[in-house]
Amino acid sequence: MTTLQRGDRAPLLVGLTLDGQPYLEQPEGSMTVLIFFKESCPTCRLILPRLENLYRVYPPSEWRLIGIGQDTPQVLQQLAREFHLSFPILADHQFASSLNYRLTHVPTIFIIDPEGQIDRIIVGFVRDDLEEISRQVARKLNAPFHPITRDEDPSFRPG
Repeated sequence: MTTLQRGDRAPLLVGLTLDGQPYLEQPEGSMTVLIFFKESCPTCRLILPRLENLYRVYPPSEWRLIGIGQDTPQVLQQLAREFHLSFPILADHQFASSLNYRLTHVPTIFIIDPEGQIDRIIVGFVRDDLEEISRQVARKLNAPFHPITRDEDPSFRPG
């Protein structure tokens, strides 16, 4: 959970890129999907490939997907290789962004509108919510909807 709510201004993203460069950004200007995760979290390991599906099926021209991992850049590089993740990932191993976003559980997804307001918050793996994100991105891009989960995925798995 988080104490942030729909309509709140999205906090700053602070972390390191996977090559160790400092990163600071106010997420606004385009629809942004943030996924907070940790390498050791089984639910996170379930959700990351589904979000990679989202990233691959809808080119990120008018929307963005950013992973925020609560691990070192080295651990996150290995995870990205293991799951073939191509979306941008930030290392939040000092928890600056996690604290800004007031996280208590991972995975947590924030959908941020182009004005920088939180539109939606999803905690854990919620299959219907993941498919709704895919629908939302498809509508934004005026593209056909593509499912991103698999038939064998659970409908819900807590973080």
